Amino acid sequence: MAPNDPLHALQENGHASFMPYGPARNGDGVQIVETFGAYEAEYAAFRKSTAVLDMPHRGLLELRGSDRLTFLQGLLTNDIAGLSVGEGCRALILNRQGRIDADLTVLNDQHATVLVVDVVDVEAVAAYMEKMRFAEDVQIENRSAAYRHLALHGPLAADLIEQTGDKPVADLKALANCPLSIASQSCLLYRHDNTGSPGLHLLVPADGAAPVYSTLLDGLAWEWEDPQDADAAAKRRGRPVGWLAYNTARIEAAMPIYHIDFGPDSLPHETGPILLEQTVSFTKGCYVGQEIVARMQNLGHPKRVLVGLKCNDDRQPADGAAVYGGADQDEVVGAVTSSTISPILGGVALALAVVKWDHHTPETLLTVHAESAQVPATVTGPVV
Repeated sequence: MAPNDPLHALQENGHASFMPYGPARNGDGVQIVETFGAYEAEYAAFRKSTAVLDMPHRGLLELRGSDRLTFLQGLLTNDIAGLSVGEGCRALILNRQGRIDADLTVLNDQHATVLVVDVVDVEAVAAYMEKMRFAEDVQIENRSAAYRHLALHGPLAADLIEQTGDKPVADLKALANCPLSIASQSCLLYRHDNTGSPGLHLLVPADGAAPVYSTLLDGLAWEWEDPQDADAAAKRRGRPVGWLAYNTARIEAAMPIYHIDFGPDSLPHETGPILLEQTVSFTKGCYVGQEIVARMQNLGHPKRVLVGLKCNDDRQPADGAAVYGGADQDEVVGAVTSSTISPILGGVALALAVVKWDHHTPETLLTVHAESAQVPATVTGPVV
C-alpha cells in the first residue's frame, strides 16, 4: 500500500500506525495498518460488533475460459471440478515433493474463477499456472492491482453488509460467494470465518475502495475526527481495526497463516487437522504432490504438526521460542510460530507452535520459553 493510496490517507486521519507485511518488492514492501491506537476496542469489535479490516496484502488471480475448473483440478489439493457458480473452497498448491507452495481461496463465479492468494506469492503462482497450461481454454490474469480486499468480522458483520449493500447475506454458507453492490461499486462477497466470528470478505474495485470503505464506516456511525467522544462511542456499531487485533482473534481461533505458521517447507498434514480438512480432498483424482499426501494419510503421520498452546499465565512467548517436553520438560520438541495475549481467556498467553508428533494431542502438558522462563503450557484447539 503506497502512501498516496486513498485508504492510507483515510486511515492516517484515524491515527493509524502502519507496519510492513512480507518482504520488500522493488524496494517498497506492502504496508498494512497495525492499529488505530485502541487495540482493546479493536479486538472487542471482533467479538461484540463489527471489525472492518483492510487487507492490501492479499493478491488476486482471475481465471477465465471453459477449461478453468478442469485445469485447476489437476493443480490444487481440493475438489475444484465440483464447484458450482457461487461456491468456493480452500486449496493448496504443492510441489512434487508434497511441500506447500501457496495457500489459496478459490471462488467460482459465473464467468471466472477467482483465486485469493498472499500478495507475496501471486506472481509466482501466476507464472506456475502459465507453465502448466498447455492446450486448455484458460486465461490467467494477475488482477491484484485492480482490486482491494476488505474484511468484516464479528456478530454484526452481516447486518452491516445488508445495511450498506443490495442483498441479504446472513445465510451465506462457508466460502460461498455472490456479487454485491456497495456505494455503486460492483464487488464480490465471500464468507470465510477465520477469526472465530462470522467473516464476510469483499473484493472491491481498487478505484472504488475509498467510497466503499467510507460507506462501511458510515454504516457503523464511525467518526474519524473524535474517536474518544463518549456520545459518538455510544452510537457506534463497530470500528476499523488493524493487524494486531486481527492477529489476536485468529490465534484464538487456532487459524494458521501461510508464511507465518507454516510455509514452503511444510507438508499439508503438518498444518494441523483444521487446515488439512479445509484444503485437501482425499477422494479426488490426481494432482501435483498427491502421491505424498495420500501416502501420509494412509500409511503414517507427519513427524511434526501445528498445534495451539495455552500458557498458564500472561508471559507471552516470542516467535521462534522453544517448546519443551519429555519427562523433565527439558527436551526441545518444537517452536512457537505466533502468539498473543488472549482477552477472552482473561489475559493468558496463547500460541501456535509446530511440535513433534508424539506431543501434539490435546491436553498434552509442555513448557514454552517466555520472558526468560519456562512457562507451563497445554496443547489446545480453538478457544472461540
